[in-house]
Amino acid sequence: MTGRLGLSRIALGLLGVAIVVALWQGTIAYYGLASIVLPTPLSVAATLLKLFGSAAFWRDVAVSLKEFVLGYVIGGVLGILVGVLVGERPAVRMTIGPVIEALRFIVPFAWIPLTVLWFGTSLTGKIVLVAYAVFFVMVVTTHRAMTTVDPVLTRVAIMLGMRESEIALKVHLRAAAPGIASGAKAAAAIGWIAVVAAEYIGASAGLGVMITNASMSLATATVIGGMIVIGIIGGMVSWLVGLAAAAWLNH
Repeated sequence: MTGRLGLSRIALGLLGVAIVVALWQGTIAYYGLASIVLPTPLSVAATLLKLFGSAAFWRDVAVSLKEFVLGYVIGGVLGILVGVLVGERPAVRMTIGPVIEALRFIVPFAWIPLTVLWFGTSLTGKIVLVAYAVFFVMVVTTHRAMTTVDPVLTRVAIMLGMRESEIALKVHLRAAAPGIASGAKAAAAIGWIAVVAAEYIGASAGLGVMITNASMSLATATVIGGMIVIGIIGGMVSWLVGLAAAAWLNH
């Protein structure tokens, strides 16, 4: 039964891809679009094969992933720590809560000009931007998950003589784990979008740079191929974070 469901998902996924490709090809044929405006799916597939055989392409992928992973880990860890403090300590919540509430509405892309000014096109600027994007998602998610823990668990922990720090880490944090895991998956998507967007404006390497250079030379097939790669990697990142979250919840 499980195997049949897996095959059905694959078949439906392939059907969805086929529909998109058919609409893509049909649009080109109906409007008579030139390849510089919208290349054919076959042309983009051929371009992707060339990219996969290029060492420069894999260097760009590695740079983007490195920026993402470092920023995601830093922002995620700090976000969870601050989220726990905000959720557990009313004094901390009242002190930094308004600051967090204001800053989280400043989208990461608004900081790109400043990160370029402060860090140039170095790796640091992109890491900071991803960490910023991930941090606020994890702070808010962790805080909300901590505040929705069943009060009965707290009362039982107090009756067992547990200290406040033990209650926070061993009871509240564990009970809030599903909510935090969900936030981690959402943060991964936002972090990946942030790093690629930052590369469009201020970077010397990465997938965003590859797409920018291709658009300037009117290599539309490379632009679309790069976009497809970004989407595929984003989906894989989300899937891997989901697996890690499930392993954490079940350990």
